[in-house]
Amino acid sequence: MGYGPVGAVLAARLGALGVRTLVVERTAEPFPLPRAVAADDEVQQLLDLVAPGVVADMLRDQQVRFLDAARRPIGTISFPRGAGGYGGLAFFAQPSLERSLRSAVAAQEAVEVRLGVGLASFRQDDDGVTATLADGAIVRARWLVGCDGASSAVRTAAGIAWRGRDLAHEWLVVDVAGALPGRAQFTYTCDPALPQVDMPLPGGHRWEWLLRGPVPAVEVLLARDVTPAAVEVVRAARYRFGARHADRWVQGRVVLAGDAAHTMPPFAGQGLGAGVRDAWALAARLAQGGPGDYEALRAPHVARMTRLSLFVGAVLQAHTGAAARDILLRKAFSAPALGPWLSRGGPRDSRSGVL
Repeated sequence: MGYGPVGAVLAARLGALGVRTLVVERTAEPFPLPRAVAADDEVQQLLDLVAPGVVADMLRDQQVRFLDAARRPIGTISFPRGAGGYGGLAFFAQPSLERSLRSAVAAQEAVEVRLGVGLASFRQDDDGVTATLADGAIVRARWLVGCDGASSAVRTAAGIAWRGRDLAHEWLVVDVAGALPGRAQFTYTCDPALPQVDMPLPGGHRWEWLLRGPVPAVEVLLARDVTPAAVEVVRAARYRFGARHADRWVQGRVVLAGDAAHTMPPFAGQGLGAGVRDAWALAARLAQGGPGDYEALRAPHVARMTRLSLFVGAVLQAHTGAAARDILLRKAFSAPALGPWLSRGGPRDSRSGVL
């Protein structure tokens, strides 16, 4: 259930492993605007295995820089290449990625896709799941996998609790069309008055601003970095990021993957990657008969990346202690042992065990 990137990776991988699979998606087309944007080396490798060549369209080998409120450099991270030879950070356009993944699914004879029809209800027994679709069709399967996002109807219907919290403040996310050569790096601007994250994307650029009070006009915010008239705003949306997880990822014959099982803030760029790893690991286990140790394998890495995302967000959003933060960060990046470690990515570990 669900045909976003996670559902598509799962379906393509199951098909490649010879597992008969039905994909059900209530919308007829992929979401047309970018949402997730980042992939580390392991996720790039997984995506390239599912849809060969998909990484070629990404902005690869990207650095991360920290700036203070006056836009002065604090430190830079250059992620090393992973064991598979992929760069440590790449940016993609999600609509393009989803089209490539769906093409990979279409090439699998064992996979059937039904678009424009949702899941109405289901019941499970010891041997499988009987699902009723919104168009009245009744289907029978050994397993039902919910890849249907943070508001997962599958998780809710299965009676699986949703734990965690949302962050205190909303963020404004703005995507523009057109490359900006002067802002070719992922940038954390540690401004206590207006924390900002921005990054290049294929064919465009994204900004994210923390909203502590009244929302400034988008043009006013963009004017801090570019001439607003020189760019085309394609999306402006407000989000309250959260760190949440399902009580369990497997309930009888129902399995959860991606945002249906866990969410994290975007500050470490690991949200979509966690779902891609879920799909890869789960496909291998379902092909062998059942989810097995799927949650035991994936949950620890998800928990580590969630803690990292919350930590990076806390550093970025520091308000009253911003001056001390900047001093400590500069010292950390220049320290003889700590500095090189931080400059290679510090606590971020893309090795999840799924490969």
